[in-house]
Amino acid sequence: MSSDNINTALVIGAGIMGAGIAQNFAQAGLTVKVVDINANALTNCSEVIAKNLRSFQDYELLDEAVDPIAARISFDDAADLIEHAENCDFIVEAMPEILELKQELFSQLDGVNANAILASNTSSMTVSTLAQGLQTPERLIGLHYFNPAHIIPAVEVHTGKDTSDLTIEKTMTLMHRVGKKPVRVRKEVPGFIINRLTGAMEREIDHLLDEGVVTPEDLDTAVKASYGFRLACLGPMEAEDMIGLDTAARASANLFPTLSNSAVPSPGIFEKVERGELGIKSGKGWYDYPDDAKASLVERNNTRLLQQLKIFNSREGTE
Repeated sequence: MSSDNINTALVIGAGIMGAGIAQNFAQAGLTVKVVDINANALTNCSEVIAKNLRSFQDYELLDEAVDPIAARISFDDAADLIEHAENCDFIVEAMPEILELKQELFSQLDGVNANAILASNTSSMTVSTLAQGLQTPERLIGLHYFNPAHIIPAVEVHTGKDTSDLTIEKTMTLMHRVGKKPVRVRKEVPGFIINRLTGAMEREIDHLLDEGVVTPEDLDTAVKASYGFRLACLGPMEAEDMIGLDTAARASANLFPTLSNSAVPSPGIFEKVERGELGIKSGKGWYDYPDDAKASLVERNNTRLLQQLKIFNSREGTE
């Protein structure tokens, strides 16, 4: 099934994820419209994409110059949402993770441009939940990019009970076309694949911190220098085969009974949120982030990931 007839995309939401998704589409040759109700968000989105494209150019990750890619992206107020939707082949929302907000958006788009695919970048909600009450649920699909969306290769493609085979096939083909590594989620579960894995790890991380087993600094060092280092090139199933399934089974039998089984997040997380310690965006989380260092820290993290992306792309070409 070809996605060649998908030439225009509408990205609803000009935040961090929207910027990355728009850039990804534009780099693949699509004409992209980004809309938001916040004019400042649109301006910032344009500046972020321009900066990110220059970084891609520096790392030789572009097939053409920056200017023609940037020229394929335009920015507009969401007041003209329906008009924009009428003229786009693929529509993806990247709005805050609020169910009512997303459902209201898709209800507005339900009767518009019946040939367009509707996608949600939700990080936790099922498509069937988002599609409740829609007249055209067959064209709604989940498209879960990972932050930063312009760099991380994987995209989880998940579906609802009414999502059509045509919608699935065209979306999967489009993701390959724009250079992503789409992974099908074959049953509806909240959080899909990766967020469920990271959620399980986060629960145990919080437990270790709460129990005083490790400091945040040492935990980050341990992860980056051990299984994080390995996961950059070996998937968990490949690693388990290398370790030996008999060894893995014995270790799991000894370890699983001692793991945290908490059904709620750590009280320590809630205490930090109540104090306004939200991470980089607030200036303090597990670490301190002075205002004059925030931008450089984000750029440093993206630079590390760009280096990894270049290695990932070269390795994929030899496998």
